[in-house]
Amino acid sequence: MKRNQWSAVLLAMLLFCCGVAVGALAHRYYSATVVNAKGEDLRQHYLSEMRSKLGLTSAQVSQLEAIMDETKAKTRAVRDQYRPEMLKVRNEQINRVKSILTPQQIPIYEQLVAERERRAREQEEHDRKEEQKRAASRHQLTH
Repeated sequence: MKRNQWSAVLLAMLLFCCGVAVGALAHRYYSATVVNAKGEDLRQHYLSEMRSKLGLTSAQVSQLEAIMDETKAKTRAVRDQYRPEMLKVRNEQINRVKSILTPQQIPIYEQLVAERERRAREQEEHDRKEEQKRAASRHQLTH
């Protein structure tokens, strides 16, 4: 090949590598900021957006926080009502998945299920503590 052709190939490879690097960095940023956002992060983002875009007063922000807390409590109550049925469906899924696994795969799958349950419990506990902090903070503001 001529020197110009090698230069073009090298430039194309360099451009491709730069695209891969930018894509990887963008994916990492997106995953860290959007996909993995926890409930409290989403709440704070929502409050911040409402505050800035609507120009809410501090009194309105307090009222909005109370509305969000009440809505969350109502949602939790509804979820608690259907929770037994959802657990039944989930256990059925776990048993069906186990039925297609080999004896060597079952313990690994059980570990995966246990880890998922542990993360869910941790998130629920975190949410409960945050809710208690907000309730205590509102209580102090009103008294």
